[in-house]
Amino acid sequence: MVPVEVLRKYLDAADVSDETIEAVAELSNEKTYEADDIIFREDQTSEHLYIVTSGRVDVQYLLASGKRQTVDNLEPGDFLVWSAVVKPHTTDAIAICRAKSTLVAIEAEGLRELCEKDPLFGYRLVSQLARVIRRRLQAARRQIADSE
Repeated sequence: MVPVEVLRKYLDAADVSDETIEAVAELSNEKTYEADDIIFREDQTSEHLYIVTSGRVDVQYLLASGKRQTVDNLEPGDFLVWSAVVKPHTTDAIAICRAKSTLVAIEAEGLRELCEKDPLFGYRLVSQLARVIRRRLQAARRQIADSE
């Protein structure tokens, strides 16, 4: 279980009840990865929403040529696997650690249930994830522009 204080640091949850944050904490644990560890690959079931708390993680897309293209560099406070909350709950990228990294892993199914029970929490979480998606789309657009 991850301490509530750690979750409050990273979640936009100022107005969210202590009960909800404690429930998120019960769904959470810390995972440590070494440099070059792959956290997930494309088309896997999104079983956890991750928050980077230390280290550095790259998000990559697999191109038709077989080459992997880095489109985002994540640092502490960044979210990973937004698809844990958004259907169809499968990954669309690859995540690889560029340094030893620690992540909070929040169990996806329970997290989705909490979002249903506490709509304010759900709204705040989805708003944070929308910012992640926006940043990834901007990064992909830059990659496309640079390749032309």
